[in-house]
Amino acid sequence: MEIRPLAALRTADDLSLAFNPYGLGGRMEPEDAAEFQQRQIADCDLAAGVAPGTRDSFERLRTVFAYGVLCYDVYTVVGDHALLIYEQALRDRFMEWCAGTIAFRVSQAADVSYTVTSYDDVKKHADRMTRRRAKLVVGTDAIEFNGMLHGLRRWARTAGLLRGRRSRAVEEALAKLRNHVAHPSGHHVDTPVGAARTVRDLAELINQLWGQATPDGRLYPAPLHREIAVLSWNTSGRTRMEPAGALTAPDSLDDQEDDEYQHLVVRAIPFIPGSRWNDEHWAEFDTRYETTRFPTEYLWGPGTRAEARAWLDHERPEGDSVDFTDRIFLVQEHERLLPPMRPAVAAGLPDAERIGVWHAVRADFPDDAFAHVRGSGDRSTGHARRPGDCPACSAEILGSGTHDEAFRAAATALGPIQAVRLPSVRLPSSLLWPDRP
Repeated sequence: MEIRPLAALRTADDLSLAFNPYGLGGRMEPEDAAEFQQRQIADCDLAAGVAPGTRDSFERLRTVFAYGVLCYDVYTVVGDHALLIYEQALRDRFMEWCAGTIAFRVSQAADVSYTVTSYDDVKKHADRMTRRRAKLVVGTDAIEFNGMLHGLRRWARTAGLLRGRRSRAVEEALAKLRNHVAHPSGHHVDTPVGAARTVRDLAELINQLWGQATPDGRLYPAPLHREIAVLSWNTSGRTRMEPAGALTAPDSLDDQEDDEYQHLVVRAIPFIPGSRWNDEHWAEFDTRYETTRFPTEYLWGPGTRAEARAWLDHERPEGDSVDFTDRIFLVQEHERLLPPMRPAVAAGLPDAERIGVWHAVRADFPDDAFAHVRGSGDRSTGHARRPGDCPACSAEILGSGTHDEAFRAAATALGPIQAVRLPSVRLPSSLLWPDRP
């Protein structure tokens, strides 16, 4: 080992200085680089209730990250250790969840309970009960649980502590990376960008385990705010979206100049510059099918601009917040595959429109549900056809069959579903969902 003088240890690493707000290219000053890198994870604060052990490990990680400006290898150390804290967080949260008692379900026998004071106790009993093919009792469910990372992930999902279909794929990737770090078979070097992303993902996962979603988060985003908006289109196919307040603004469009347009009033996710959660598919709106990226709620229309203004003045609807993860869709196959539909809308269909094969799918986005059903028609794609998580995509299959069978599968997950009957209206221009009846 080379013994370096203190002055050398205090000198910024040239590799670290090459990373700047615009990517690679151009060398930052050491003071600027130190501030820039620390800001990449400065807002990754943990929820108030996070277990002390997990909190201490995470804060230690953030402290060490700042020293990457002096030693580029620190970013690899931080990225690797963050993956190990992943399992620590799950263990700490499990101990809080079980409150000192775990129960296992043995086939054709009464449940067996154990008192546990540490996770070592949990692991010991889990090993013994796994050999007896017993399952951990989690609420009304019983799951395979060996006390290792895979079992902890399954427990967190079953207990409802983690959510989202796409985030499930990220959790799987983090678990594989964690196993690679714990049992290395080669050499790798992380970057400041990669290490910061891992730290941010870890912060989101920890906070979600303790019940706090992340505003504008990548994995477990907080509910999105919906505003009252007006969707308009004319016979030539031009479409526009504007806030409801634009109809009453002094410089709003003149009603006579706007007669060629039809108008709908909806609750929708507004376009926010810089946000990762903008609805780029708002112009695909359809009252029957889920064709926008995020839940868009029909309120009134279609009608003229003056009629829309009068309705808004009388009703004065307000915005709300909506969680778009883990939504349930019904997808109909009859002569062709149709876009996903909300269960409440499917419940209101007349008998003549309930024909064909139906699929109940849980997904974050409608196109995820659609892609799964389309892919499951080809066995070579690896999409699951039976109920459960699909190994090939971010979807969960709840059931398939007739309309009634798929609807019952959706109702089992959602509870009672109130049928809704909406006027059949959609914006005419559609690039993503052109094949609709």
